[in-house]
Amino acid sequence: MWWFEVLFLLTVVVMARGQTIVEEADGADQEDTAIISSVDAVLTRSATLPCNIEPQIRDDKANMVLWFKDGHSKPIYSFDVRGRAFKEALVWSDPIMFGTRAYFVTVSKPAALTLDHVSLNDVGIYRCRVDFKTSPTRNFAINLTVIVPPHQLLIYDKIGRSVSDVIGPLEEESDLVLTCEVRGGSPSPTVSWFVNERLVDGQVGAIDSNVIVNKLEIKKLTRGQLNSTFKCQASNTKLMMPTEQTLRLELLLRPLSVTIPVKPRQIVAHEPVTIHCEVAGSRPKAKIIWMMNATEFHRGKFKEEEDNADEAMLRSIVTFSPVPEDHGAIFRCLGQNPLLPHQMLKDSFELNVVYPPRVVLGLGSSLNPLGIKKGDDVYFECNIKANPPHHKITWYRNGILVSQNVSAGVVVSGKSLVLQRVTRGQAGNYTCLAANSRGDTMSPIVELKVRYAPVCTEPEVTMIGASLDEAVKVRCHVTADPSDVTFQWQMNNSGESFDVQAQRFNASATGDELTYRATSQKEYGILSCWATNSIGRQQDPCVFQVVPASKPSPLSNCTLKSVNNQTIEIVDVECRAGYDGGLPQRFVLEAFDAHSMRLRINHTVTETDYPTFHLDLGDLLPSPPSLRIIVYAVNAKGKSEKLVLDDITLNDAEKRTDGSNSMSLVPLAGLLTGSLLTFGIAVLVIVVIAVRRKRHCNGANHCPHHIALDASKPASKSRQGSMLEINTGDNRYVVAYTLKPAADCSPSYVDNAHDVNSLRRQPDILNTPRGGDKSSATPPELPRPTDLYSTSPPGEYLSGQGGVNNPDWSKTFPNLQSQSNCDINSTLGRPRTRPRDVSYGSFATVRRDQHILTDTIPGPESCV
Repeated sequence: MWWFEVLFLLTVVVMARGQTIVEEADGADQEDTAIISSVDAVLTRSATLPCNIEPQIRDDKANMVLWFKDGHSKPIYSFDVRGRAFKEALVWSDPIMFGTRAYFVTVSKPAALTLDHVSLNDVGIYRCRVDFKTSPTRNFAINLTVIVPPHQLLIYDKIGRSVSDVIGPLEEESDLVLTCEVRGGSPSPTVSWFVNERLVDGQVGAIDSNVIVNKLEIKKLTRGQLNSTFKCQASNTKLMMPTEQTLRLELLLRPLSVTIPVKPRQIVAHEPVTIHCEVAGSRPKAKIIWMMNATEFHRGKFKEEEDNADEAMLRSIVTFSPVPEDHGAIFRCLGQNPLLPHQMLKDSFELNVVYPPRVVLGLGSSLNPLGIKKGDDVYFECNIKANPPHHKITWYRNGILVSQNVSAGVVVSGKSLVLQRVTRGQAGNYTCLAANSRGDTMSPIVELKVRYAPVCTEPEVTMIGASLDEAVKVRCHVTADPSDVTFQWQMNNSGESFDVQAQRFNASATGDELTYRATSQKEYGILSCWATNSIGRQQDPCVFQVVPASKPSPLSNCTLKSVNNQTIEIVDVECRAGYDGGLPQRFVLEAFDAHSMRLRINHTVTETDYPTFHLDLGDLLPSPPSLRIIVYAVNAKGKSEKLVLDDITLNDAEKRTDGSNSMSLVPLAGLLTGSLLTFGIAVLVIVVIAVRRKRHCNGANHCPHHIALDASKPASKSRQGSMLEINTGDNRYVVAYTLKPAADCSPSYVDNAHDVNSLRRQPDILNTPRGGDKSSATPPELPRPTDLYSTSPPGEYLSGQGGVNNPDWSKTFPNLQSQSNCDINSTLGRPRTRPRDVSYGSFATVRRDQHILTDTIPGPESCV
């Protein structure tokens, strides 16, 4: 380690010697120092102090460079290259003044001392002394100035709010005031305003030594200044970029225009229509409001579109279906800046909505709908709204056209319908129909209620069958308005008339039920029911004829027919019902095989005036050649006499073809000729057979009558020939018969040949005399129908009371005698219509019809 101690001692000696030389040189050359340059440096940045070390003599070179500050005799930095290359120079820096911040750069021209992280303590005059090998020493003086940049730049608006990045938004035509405040900086900075990168003048002032301000004012901002840039710049040196802040001007722009490009002249109610509205020039995006009259419009679908070419253009599209109430309304489009609600533009047009009439019908304003009585004058008003105006008004009652009839008190005047002296029959549902070019509209129904006294719902006399000591319920139904009615019952028989006690009947809203019990034959008669409401008493009573209950009368007028003309799969048997015996009845059809008498069909039909039996002949497998059909009625008292349709023959005629679609002309002509010849021969044969058969049937042979149903023909009229119907005066007679030989119907007792001939000419009709004297003040005892009171079997009917042995019948038919070989049935028809000329106290029933049906008639004529 000895060599390290020797090296350390040599170094100390050299440094001591060098310091002595520097001190001596400092004192000798200080007078030759001169300031040759000034250097500015920015605080915290680097400073470069130049020092030219290039010798003036070619072979000379610098041996040492020493740096001094502010006249101090001791160097603060040394650069020693004596006896060594520049890259091996010995460098020394004052640890207090510079430390490691200073370094000498010799590669630059001139060489320079660089100081990093310049601080305010580095300000001063620096002297660089260069000692050359042979040339005289050279001194350079450098004045170092440290510049302090502004440390804060603030911008305020006219109300003192700090502004950054964006100014505003400000309203169009408002004033702009900006104040730029710069704090700090040495030397004092220069504060400037630039608008769109162009320098503009402002009002510069100093608040104190450290604060400089520049105030910029612009009057009435215009739309063109939108997005302009405003920059405040502060600078006190060129060594660094100025301190600055840039702002963008944002403006609130009101719309320039609001336009509805297409304004439809006419729109159709309930059909979609689309309307456009364009708003231009608003910033931010405009708010578009649709208005109808003074109300904001929200009905329909709304859509907004922006114009790509013009950001300030906004389009609103509304699609809606107008209604008739929209007609005449002002449809507006309002455009406004949402931040400037007090500034808006608008465009509008009037809606012309066409629509069918809108009709509302009402009674006259002076009428009380619940207080209209029969005989009052009533008028309706048809209120119509239509575009275009209506050109026709039509009135309807219950869907039927009402025409003007002044004589009947029906007057149509404009939009009014007048009913003078209204009747009950004019009550109903009234409507009015108005029409224009868009269509016609029916008004809602207005019900006209005409208050009236009670009226019987069944104006006809009702037959009620009751057995002795049987309690039957008699229901009296009336219609009345108002419906709060009271009832009175009265009984009339052949001997007396009396009121029925109130406890025997129960009243309801529009009906009354009487429980009646006949304890003797004299208590059968006529029950009358009167109802009374606030309008008055029922004018004509409801009439019920209480008769002894009996078996029903047989059916009559039975006909057979196929459902259609192409098939006999379905056959209908339709009959007319007889008297029901005063009790509910049902009807039965039984069909038997005519040969084996096996039951093939059994059908039952509920009560109706014309019972119809539907026979499905397809179910008859195997199908019998002929049927024997029996129909009768049944009630609680038993069965009626049976009506027999005998020998109903079923012919299954089928038409078959070979399927050929074409035929030569010659065979067709031959076929046609042969058909005509065959037809002529057939007609001739039928005529001959008919004549001979007629003669033959006048003899002793039996001639059954067949009814043929052919699938290829309509139902034969020969079947209908078994029914005979005669109307004479007020009487209607129906005879059902089957032809029989005269021998089977020969009279059992005949006085002479004249009586026989008279009997053969006598028709099968027994005419009963009309009962009751209408002029009698006291109602006579009602003639009682024999079939209602007789207990004899049906075959004994004519021999009993009211039969052919009755003197009254024999007077009418003097040649009529009892028959042993003829089946005779009698039914009492239902008297329905009550004579209107018979009032209470003189009421008498009239038997209108007497039906006599026979199953067999001898030969071409008949016998009874």
